Amino acid sequence: MRFFFVTALLGFAAAQSSDTACHSGQSCLDPTGIESLISSSPSPSFIAISSSPPIATSTATSSRPNTVITVAADGSGQFTSINDAVRAAQNSNIATVTILAGTYSEAVTVAGATTVTLVGATATSVSDWSQNQVTIANALAALTIGTSSSKGVTLKNINFLNTATTSTSTNAVVISLRGANIAFYGCSIVSPGATAISASYGLALFANSYIEGSDKIFYNYPSVYVYNSTIVPLSSAASIVYSKGATISGVFYNSSVVFDSSSIQQKSGYTNTGVFLAAPNNAGAVAIYRSCAMGSLIAPAGIHPSAATYASFYGEFQSTGIGSSSSVASSCSAAAVASGTLVVSKNPGPCEYGNVTFAINAIPNDSKPYTIEIGSGTYVEQLSITRKGKVTLVGATNFTSDYTQNQVRIEISYGVSTSAGQNELTPVIYSKKTSDTSGLAIYNIDFVNTYPQTPSTAALAADFYGANIGAYGCSFIGYQDTLLANKGTQVFSNCYIEGSVDFIWGFSTAYFHQCMIVSNTPGSCIAAQSRATVEAVGGYVFDSCMVTYSSTYGSSYGLSYLGRPYSQFSIAVYMNSYIDKHIKDAGWSVWQTGNPQTSGVMFGEFNNSGPGSWQASTQRATFATNLTVNQAAMYGLAALIGDTAWLDMTAYNKIPSYSLAGPSTTSPSSPSSTLSGSTATATTNAHPESGTIPPTNAVIVSIDGSHDVVFTNLTAALASLPQDTTNQTIFLYPGFYNEQIPAVNRPGAVRIIGYTSGNPGQSYKGNQVTITFSRGLSVSPQPIGHSNAETATFATASNRISLYNINMINTDNIDGLESSYVTLVASIYGNDIAFYACSFDGWQDTLLTGATSGYQYYESCYIGGAIDFIWGYSKAYFKGCTIGAKRKSSAMTAQSRASSTAIGGYIFDQCLFTTAPGATDDLTNTVYLGRPYSQYALVVIKNSYLDKTIHPSGWKIWSATDPRTDYITFAEYNNSGPSNWENNAAARLAYGNATLLTSDSYPLASVMDSTSWIDMTYWNSIVTPQPAVVITVPTNTTTSGNSTFDGTTPPTGALVVSKNPITGITTYNTIQGALDAASASSKVNATIFIYPGVYQEQLIVNKSGHTIFRGYSSATSDYSQNQVTIQFNHGVDTQATTGSNTDGATVYAKGNYFHAFNINFKNNNGTQQDIASLGFAVQSSKYAALFGCQIYGNQDTLSISGSLFTFKTYIEGNVDFIYGSGSAYFLDSTISPNEDGISITASKRTTNITSAGFVFDQCTLKPAPGKGPFTNVGLGRPWNSYARVAFVDCNFDYMISAAGWNPWSKSTPNTDGVMFGEYHNFGPGSNNCKRASFSQQLSDADVVQFQLGNFFASTAFIDFPYVDVQPFAPGIGSPQTCSLVSSSAGSTLASTASIVSLSSTILPVVTVTMTTTLKLTTSTLITAPDVTSTTVVKITQILSISGEDVLKTSTQKITTTISSTSPDATSTSTYVITSDVGLTITPDAVTRTSTIESTITSSGVTTKAAATSIVKGTTTISVTSTSTPKATTSTLSQGSTVLITSSITPKGASTTLKTTISIAPTSTKTSTVKARTPRAATAITTTITSTLTSFVKTSTATQPGTTTYFTQTSVGTTTTSLKGTTSTLTITSVAKTSIIAQAGSTIHITLTSTSKIGQTTTLKASTTTVLSTQFVTKTILSTITAPTTTISSLATTTRSQTVTAIQQLLIVTRSSDVTSTIKITLPVITTTIFVTSTLGAGVTSVTITAAPETKMVVMSITSTITSLATTTKKGASACTA
Repeated sequence: MRFFFVTALLGFAAAQSSDTACHSGQSCLDPTGIESLISSSPSPSFIAISSSPPIATSTATSSRPNTVITVAADGSGQFTSINDAVRAAQNSNIATVTILAGTYSEAVTVAGATTVTLVGATATSVSDWSQNQVTIANALAALTIGTSSSKGVTLKNINFLNTATTSTSTNAVVISLRGANIAFYGCSIVSPGATAISASYGLALFANSYIEGSDKIFYNYPSVYVYNSTIVPLSSAASIVYSKGATISGVFYNSSVVFDSSSIQQKSGYTNTGVFLAAPNNAGAVAIYRSCAMGSLIAPAGIHPSAATYASFYGEFQSTGIGSSSSVASSCSAAAVASGTLVVSKNPGPCEYGNVTFAINAIPNDSKPYTIEIGSGTYVEQLSITRKGKVTLVGATNFTSDYTQNQVRIEISYGVSTSAGQNELTPVIYSKKTSDTSGLAIYNIDFVNTYPQTPSTAALAADFYGANIGAYGCSFIGYQDTLLANKGTQVFSNCYIEGSVDFIWGFSTAYFHQCMIVSNTPGSCIAAQSRATVEAVGGYVFDSCMVTYSSTYGSSYGLSYLGRPYSQFSIAVYMNSYIDKHIKDAGWSVWQTGNPQTSGVMFGEFNNSGPGSWQASTQRATFATNLTVNQAAMYGLAALIGDTAWLDMTAYNKIPSYSLAGPSTTSPSSPSSTLSGSTATATTNAHPESGTIPPTNAVIVSIDGSHDVVFTNLTAALASLPQDTTNQTIFLYPGFYNEQIPAVNRPGAVRIIGYTSGNPGQSYKGNQVTITFSRGLSVSPQPIGHSNAETATFATASNRISLYNINMINTDNIDGLESSYVTLVASIYGNDIAFYACSFDGWQDTLLTGATSGYQYYESCYIGGAIDFIWGYSKAYFKGCTIGAKRKSSAMTAQSRASSTAIGGYIFDQCLFTTAPGATDDLTNTVYLGRPYSQYALVVIKNSYLDKTIHPSGWKIWSATDPRTDYITFAEYNNSGPSNWENNAAARLAYGNATLLTSDSYPLASVMDSTSWIDMTYWNSIVTPQPAVVITVPTNTTTSGNSTFDGTTPPTGALVVSKNPITGITTYNTIQGALDAASASSKVNATIFIYPGVYQEQLIVNKSGHTIFRGYSSATSDYSQNQVTIQFNHGVDTQATTGSNTDGATVYAKGNYFHAFNINFKNNNGTQQDIASLGFAVQSSKYAALFGCQIYGNQDTLSISGSLFTFKTYIEGNVDFIYGSGSAYFLDSTISPNEDGISITASKRTTNITSAGFVFDQCTLKPAPGKGPFTNVGLGRPWNSYARVAFVDCNFDYMISAAGWNPWSKSTPNTDGVMFGEYHNFGPGSNNCKRASFSQQLSDADVVQFQLGNFFASTAFIDFPYVDVQPFAPGIGSPQTCSLVSSSAGSTLASTASIVSLSSTILPVVTVTMTTTLKLTTSTLITAPDVTSTTVVKITQILSISGEDVLKTSTQKITTTISSTSPDATSTSTYVITSDVGLTITPDAVTRTSTIESTITSSGVTTKAAATSIVKGTTTISVTSTSTPKATTSTLSQGSTVLITSSITPKGASTTLKTTISIAPTSTKTSTVKARTPRAATAITTTITSTLTSFVKTSTATQPGTTTYFTQTSVGTTTTSLKGTTSTLTITSVAKTSIIAQAGSTIHITLTSTSKIGQTTTLKASTTTVLSTQFVTKTILSTITAPTTTISSLATTTRSQTVTAIQQLLIVTRSSDVTSTIKITLPVITTTIFVTSTLGAGVTSVTITAAPETKMVVMSITSTITSLATTTKKGASACTA
């Protein structure tokens, strides 16, 4: 029963009851119904709909210019970019953008508020999405309405496609909507994943459209009206609508989605079930289905059960079909009921249906007879007819007497292993009528299962179960198990039945009259009939049939059988028929050698003719019977089936057009051959005259049915070709054809031409036709009965086949995530097969050259793959091809010959061997030309270009234990490129099994059987392909995501980790536990949701698929509010000779894909020198993305060997704390060192062209909280001389050193080939005056390489829906400058000087500072625009400096702040943990009754009462309270500062500073500080700085306090926190003052008690089956005792423990001043004085050089001495050891 959550429709149904309604697939239009429905919406929506104009009316303004902007991909329009055209239209107030035919790969964004209409080219004037000629395809959202201010965007006749390669459970948004009045007419929206349409606030309309997605098709806050459209969910248990309401300006609005006159249907080839019409994401979800047709895939409940927990509204009104809530029919159905006839058409008119399934679903379940008339065309669907009452299907035809001119073809491609027991899932038509004898009649329809011939695989064309089923003039085509005459009674007259193994089989009584029975594979049996007993009814009779073979059978005859016994009582009789020569003399076969099943069979023959019939000399099987006249009479029609009144005897007795007395001169043609005729369209090697115009008499294919074609797929077109020796051509118009092509197999030649605007056959790069399919096979181990070839997207099996300009792709495992998994693109058998300008793209075993004695030719083709991707046995010649590798250490070829004289071998002539476009690894010198598949392998490469991809040795052995090199021929001749033989002679010779030829001994003419079948048009003009010259162009990545999302609710299907049990949810108390429980399949995402807490774990995430960590967070866009920390304490000695730094990583991402949201990764090992403490690491060739995370460590915090993307993430550490050889892009992240004198990054690359390095985009670089100020932090140092790092548009704190970058070390600088770049950064540390000479300021052109879209080979691993900051584009920000100072006129000058001694946390630094303060008379600071400008400062006095008075020294009282940390306090928490040990409940037994024809068995079951046991458990209650200290505030006065610095650097690697502090009259303490050298030594520097400060403004920064968490439990445990005593020493001066408060730590002590309760497991009810027969009745009674039932009784217990603090630590502080003297040698100071002349003479500069001078600096230092006193709490026990 459907769930409805509102008691009434609030007048909704009444308002609509008068509207005209039509079923899905009908062309009924009712705009008034749309308006009235909207106006009567039962609750508020996001837009005030009632005040909006009717949706069906135009909102265009008449004042807009009457012009149109045109977009054309080929440049024939005003724009080639849709985005550019939209912006131009909105800016120019032009109403319409017309898009010409083509596929556009951009992500279109409509950002403005101006109304605009986008119209795509279409082949029809009506709104029909199937005729669209424009496709917008992108791996991100194909269309984004980017602003809620949009007030009118209309889109017509456009296909929108998300091309991302993703799982069905991953979001793959196609349309992202915001704003009002967004309308789609005649569009298609297709997503490979979930959330196809993501809508925010606004209103949208979809009319006459097609919408497909795996789950949650309408998502977020949609207010959408869907009219006369088709909705196709792809996953089981999917939800079509997943929505929620929202509060806007304090008002709550519903999200409403209405479906009107639409259909919910299953995609062909899919078997998904249990689809929900809607599910609430929260309150306010509304979904209405009005006059919609619903297929059987809809769940019986209709609405997801979660709707019961939310305030939501769902309703249906006049829905129809198996999946609907009622059988109420529309007015069209009422007319059909009255007439008894429904009409199906490829172009449906009023009250007609677009496919057969719609019509079947529309038939009322009233037991009355109905007829469905089907118009001509190919229908790709799977039919199911199970209703009571007769159904008649009538196909269009020009000749009703037989199948030969049928115009209706219904097909699918579906096969299953026969061992799976799922044969009945595969039929094209399935009819099961068990409870009535009304029957089924079918006329002139072809049923074809196009699944390729595969051993031990059933692919049914039909499955008939029931009485009185008749087929007249039909065809049933497949391979194994084609026709299942299952049970009941069936008659087939004038039909065509084709197959291979047991292709007519089952248990029924079936009569075949005047039929063509055609074997397409030698060595198999035709019939396999079964009866259970000798008395059982059943048997197959073939009367007046033509038993023959197809053109694919081959030339070896006498190998097939008339039948074999499916049981020992099998009946099969052939009489009055012609039996051809393919039948073996024995005629009949046993079932199996060890199980013949022949003892009770009736295999009879009577009055047959033909070479395969039973003749005097024939040696028939001993268990066959040559029938007499009287015996044969027992198998006549009436004798076999009984009553014949139900038969259409007129159709039964029609005379067929084909001969029944013997074969014609050629093999029988397939049923659809008459669609195309048999006119020859090409000679064998004819070159196509045009790539855009089909040749005369060609069979034309168009995916959208345009160009007045019959065929929309290549499979159907191939099936239409006549089975004769004529040469045939098929021409394909542009598009992506998603189909697996059965092996091309006919006697004559076949030429297939793909549409191209260039010269046919000259280049694959302009191809516009793509055949794509996804199918693979695991070969570890390879399943029995399966072969690699069954996975091929395209296959051939006959001779003289040629293809031009076709792309072929197998998308399964295209990224190689699954190992030992083959995915063929082409399986090429036969002889004289040629491909021109084609493309083959796969992973393992891409191209199989299968024929052991066949010849093949490939010209100007692309072949891409990873492992042995050109392999097989044929002789193949490759001319001018590009061979692209995708994987390291693999071979491109694997050739096999049976002997040294066998035909076979590969010759590559003028080919390019290179890396495949988009390869994710650096393949430099890692790929091999080939390895021997057999010991006689032959591969020759000549006149070709071998780029840097190829390994120096060129070739490899098969394996270490089986080299297979004894007789191989691996040869090279006249090749060029860095990897040719001549450049790698030593390595080639070391391989020892290859040869450098001195002449070309493999010309085409001597290699091929002949060249007459090869198109030689471009042979002499072919130029060897060369590696592409990489020109990086700007690739701006546009994001439209949102970093704020619900981070508090576990996603559906997530594994949940929690410190505490959660009622009703299965939880894991460790993250490792959840990882262990996750599916190991690479095709299933592992999402782990983690509730707050600190998890002390070290994790290695090595799942082969996609692992996602989601931390609980109520503020997902702010990492500082993360509540989940994964922490571990493990340091690794960087100087050790064993192990790896990554051994200590808290989390190590070693799986293919890892994503984390709002997780803190922390390694708290400490700050020991030369100890790596990694918080996070990502392995080589793997991908990771972090969103809102924090990473804490010290040296080597973050290790990057693979690819990493971070967004709004915090990273903290010290020495080289971001390092590695991988690629990392940091967007809007914070980089915080916790020590001075270090380098942030340490990058290295394998070569100077390796795609690796680090990019920091819009990041903030500042000291870690509580650290600093720092003055000597480097941006990076080069781990090797190919290091590559760029900072773009980042904010640099004062801590960045003047040089910015550091060498690796003095002895090994590694700076020669580095790429250290800065681009338009800002902040006080961005001054580039003294940047290191080996760094550079990047230009707009330079920085393009670091754009996100260019930096990574693919950005598919990044979850852009969570990114709301745009990655940089060239031109962002302003160039960094080297400016001294600038101010406004009219300033006064004053000078002061002081000497201050500062100390670093790493090394002592002595700084001598001269400060000049410029008091401004205005409040605006003006900065010089670039380094080349000169700013003249007018002053009111002249500053004079003499040699004797270089510095004015002023010592004043100095003020600093020392932070004292409170001692640790102890907090005690008590937890009770409940674990599940199991509870089993066994339900009562049930009885199931099944009726068969043999026996009746009545069974009774007596069930004894179950025993009961009680298990007691314990629960606990926890309460958490939070105490937040008050935030502290520090005030910072800022100004514009220019530093002029010179340094004195003493020799040596360490400096000792001795400070004498007077503690008592008789004691002196001396401390020595040694310099630390992380990886490379850092010198101690004495710095003399002249500072000119312009104070402009004062800013105040507030630092939040620390939050301490206290836990209270029900056991009454108390927590005592002892406040520490803080002593502060203050030194005051004119320098700035900062105050930092640091709270003490709280130590949590957890006491845990554990109890166990039972997990409830419900066992499957025991079932007793009652069998019945019409002859014998047996009664069997049995008594079954139910297992013991366990009932859990829970009691609550508590345990408590109170910890009392024993002692309190008091701090007593005494201070004393110590004066020390430091001797400083000052350098020669040169000062330039600018003098301003008031008479216009300009500026005069005078340089004064002072003599060296030694100064004695007296410093006053106040020291703090802390002593400890102990107080004991009253009543506390004495301390013990």
